[in-house]
Amino acid sequence: MTEYRYTMKNPLSSKQISRFGFARPAALVLALVLLFSPLCAAETADADTPAPAEGAGLRVMSYNIMHPDWSRVPVKGRDEIVAGILRAYMPDVAAIQEAGAKWHKALIPLLMDNGIYAPACRQSNADGYIYCTTTFLYNPRTLRLEEEYILDLERKNATRVLAVAVFESLRDGTRFVAANTHPAPREDGDKYERNMADLTAFIRDLMRKYAGLPVIVMGDFNTPEQSEMYSRFMRETGLADAKYEADTLVRSCSTWFGYPGVPDEEDTSACIDHIFVSGDIGVARFDAVVDHDVSDASDHIPILADISLK
Repeated sequence: MTEYRYTMKNPLSSKQISRFGFARPAALVLALVLLFSPLCAAETADADTPAPAEGAGLRVMSYNIMHPDWSRVPVKGRDEIVAGILRAYMPDVAAIQEAGAKWHKALIPLLMDNGIYAPACRQSNADGYIYCTTTFLYNPRTLRLEEEYILDLERKNATRVLAVAVFESLRDGTRFVAANTHPAPREDGDKYERNMADLTAFIRDLMRKYAGLPVIVMGDFNTPEQSEMYSRFMRETGLADAKYEADTLVRSCSTWFGYPGVPDEEDTSACIDHIFVSGDIGVARFDAVVDHDVSDASDHIPILADISLK
C-alpha cells in the first residue's frame, strides 16, 4: 500500500501573479481577498444553486468528467464548465473519475492555484503512471487531509483503482473516510466481476481499519441499480445508497447519457454513479445535477449529497 502526500501552495505566488499579468498592487489586493474571504469560491454560484441542506455539515459530489483520450473530445472548453459546477455547488469533497493528465493540468489554474480546491490521491501508485484518473478535490477551507493512498484493482492501470482519503473537519475536528472508484464496464465481463469482488473486499478491509469513522464510497461503478451486483455490493459491505437514505430526494435520473446529448430527467435506466454511506451518516438531501451546462461537459452528470456525520 503506497501513501502520497501533497502540500498546498500559498494563494497566488509571485510566479502565478506574473503569469496572470496583474500589476503588483492589484495582485496584492486579489491575494488578500482570496486568503481572507471564505465566500470568494462561491461567488460564481447562481441564485438558484442550493446551499447545503439544514443540519448537513458536509457536501460531497461524485463526477465522471469524461477522459479526453478515450472520448476524443478535448478538455478545452469543458474544463471551464466542470470548474464552474464545482465553484457553484462547492462540495467539500468531490470524487472525480476519468481525470487524466490533461484534466489535471487544465483544472490546476482554475481551481487549485487560487486555493479553491486542493488535490488528494492525485498520483497513481501503478508503475509508469503520473496522474491517477480516479482522484479527489477537496475544499482546504473546510477540511484537512490527514491520510491518502491508492489501491489497485488492476495492475498498472491508473483508472481501475480505489482511492482512499481521510479528512478532518476544520470546524469541529470530526474525521471521516472518503473512497473513490471506477471499476471496469460491465461489458468487460470477467474483468468487471474481478474488479467488483476486489472492490468489495477492499471496502470491508477499509471499514475494519477505520472502525468508528464514517465512510463514504463514491464513483462511477458501472453498476445500474437494477443489477444484482448493486444489491450484492451493499449487502456485503453494509453500506447504503445515499439516494435512498436522503430526507429529500431532489432528482433521480440516469447519471450516464449519450454525448453529445441532454440528460433525460425521466430516464432512470442508467444510474451507474453512486454515493454509498455507512450507517453513522445521515443524508439530508440528494440530487443529480442537470443545470450549469452539464450536458456540454461530459457524458455523465454529477451527483451530490448533503450529509451529517453522526
